[in-house]
Amino acid sequence: MSAENSITIDVVSDVVCPWCFIGQKRLDRAIAAAGDIDVHVRWRPFQLDPTIPQGGMDRREYMLGKFGSEERIQQIHARIEPLGEAEGIHFAFGAIKVAPNTLDAHRVIRWAGPAGEDMQNRLVRRLFQLNFEEGANLGDHAVLTEAA
Repeated sequence: MSAENSITIDVVSDVVCPWCFIGQKRLDRAIAAAGDIDVHVRWRPFQLDPTIPQGGMDRREYMLGKFGSEERIQQIHARIEPLGEAEGIHFAFGAIKVAPNTLDAHRVIRWAGPAGEDMQNRLVRRLFQLNFEEGANLGDHAVLTEAA
């Protein structure tokens, strides 16, 4: 395809952001509807909270510190869950035990780039699934290695 029928989208995201997971699903749908436009996606790192220690921290404590109460956390999850369901995402917030430092997850995403755009997109999708649907610790090197 010519450059006139091509677009590059830079996605600035963190794999622990539920809104980013929803956005990724919606972006996939938009790309599928783009027809003869050649769409390229590049994933750019953004740590929602770079102050989380390298080993991560208890997610419940982290969320309480961030949002102030269990009731507020439940309200936030109740708002996000149906939007996720509409995109085929089955959020399992209760399964997430660790709020990870995502620096190494971003490194793995970057390292996947030279393997091809499709590979990087598949890895990001898998990291979202691991975190939000399976409750995996994205700060754990074994989890990142297996995903890669």
